Amino acid sequence: MAGEFEAGRNMTKIVLAVVVIGVVATAGIIIVLNMTGGPTGVTLTVLTRHDVVIHEAYEDAFLATEYAIENDIVDINWKTQDAAFWDDVIAAGGVDVLWGGGPTLFDQMNRDGNLAPLTSTHMQQVLARVPDEIAGAAMKRTDDGEVVWVAAAISTFGFTVNHAFLDTHGLPTPNNWTHLAQPIWGSLLPTTTIAMGNAPKTTSNTRIYEIITQGMGWDAGWVTIARMAGSAGMYQGSVETQAAAENQDVGVSMSIDFYGYNTQANNPDCEYIIPEGETIVNGDPIALCVGTAQQELAEGFIDYVLSAEGQAIWFTPGVRRMPVLASAFQTPAGQANTELYRLFNLTLENEAIDFDDDLSLQINTAFTAYFEAVFNNAHDELADAWGELVGAYYDADITLEQLNTLATQMGTPVSVDVDGFDRKFTVALATEINDQMIYDSDFYYAMQAKWSAAAVAAYAATIDALNDLITP
Repeated sequence: MAGEFEAGRNMTKIVLAVVVIGVVATAGIIIVLNMTGGPTGVTLTVLTRHDVVIHEAYEDAFLATEYAIENDIVDINWKTQDAAFWDDVIAAGGVDVLWGGGPTLFDQMNRDGNLAPLTSTHMQQVLARVPDEIAGAAMKRTDDGEVVWVAAAISTFGFTVNHAFLDTHGLPTPNNWTHLAQPIWGSLLPTTTIAMGNAPKTTSNTRIYEIITQGMGWDAGWVTIARMAGSAGMYQGSVETQAAAENQDVGVSMSIDFYGYNTQANNPDCEYIIPEGETIVNGDPIALCVGTAQQELAEGFIDYVLSAEGQAIWFTPGVRRMPVLASAFQTPAGQANTELYRLFNLTLENEAIDFDDDLSLQINTAFTAYFEAVFNNAHDELADAWGELVGAYYDADITLEQLNTLATQMGTPVSVDVDGFDRKFTVALATEINDQMIYDSDFYYAMQAKWSAAAVAAYAATIDALNDLITP
């Protein structure tokens, strides 16, 4: 197995030449023996957002298949660059399969011309195994009538609670995002009670924030996120965010379902919760990379991932993901995972919000940049403002209604100068500037600096307004 970020693994194949020189005196001949070592055969290259435990599980299983052996496939090279660099990695050549990272990332890859349509007879047979929709969510993406990616697993988005932390601090068990925006979650400040991932660093946490803004409405969603973030610590990745609840550093972590299920298995104090009526089901894609020189073999890998046998690899301890194919539960591994089967059926019955994938694609870069600017880069000021509001509320200096009014002032999207005009961060503005945010780094960072400064001013103004209320 080859993986670019795996400790102890070679990043390139190194051929060691051992030269043995023998001198045959009678013939006056120098014989040079060049002895080489290292694997021969075919290597598939997979560009992925999946972590090493998935690499290991699938590589070991796939390379042992009759298909891999007959076709002399001996290795998988896993490339795990951040999603921001996928275009560059693909442009450099050599990638065969793209796998994992969520629909928005794969829609971006399709927009950028990086996905090859799955139109071969082989792929048509494979696609027929996968349902078109699950719980209202698309499991296949088409472009001009051709499928360009297909789901290889399904996910929900919620949070993981640590009951030991909640019990220790007298905190309730939440069941939706609205609960996490309540002042009680800020009652321990400066001790944080929630872990949230910085949006540009985690696609799964970004999906949660998109669910909130689409499900509650744009302004109300951002206010809810601001209140949550005021009670939270900001983490620079989904793994770090999840670990905070598992390690009892906080009471609640933002979670994609499979992180939650693994945490439940690792720590009996923890529980993954699907927010009631406030989540969606996602299909996590796999796709054929445009320009692959090994299309037939890459399709063979996709075929394996989307077989009942391949889907059952999701049940591996440490992976524990939901397959896209119900037939996975008819395998020996599936029949041994009755709890995951129960959760799978609950996922199928999930009442999801009406989520707009097209909107997510159209505003994703502006969306994540804004989140980072106002909640991550200005987090100290946000926590100070929220802490002042919560403290005043619990001191009975303000009512809950007054707290809500001030929190709306604190969290409503800010306005900044854009090309000489004062522009609030709205869906329309995010859509308008998204492409420039992608391709013009100077503009990107300039906008972030403006949003951060405006947010700091808004947080300070919120404290001023609070003081005006409570000063005799």
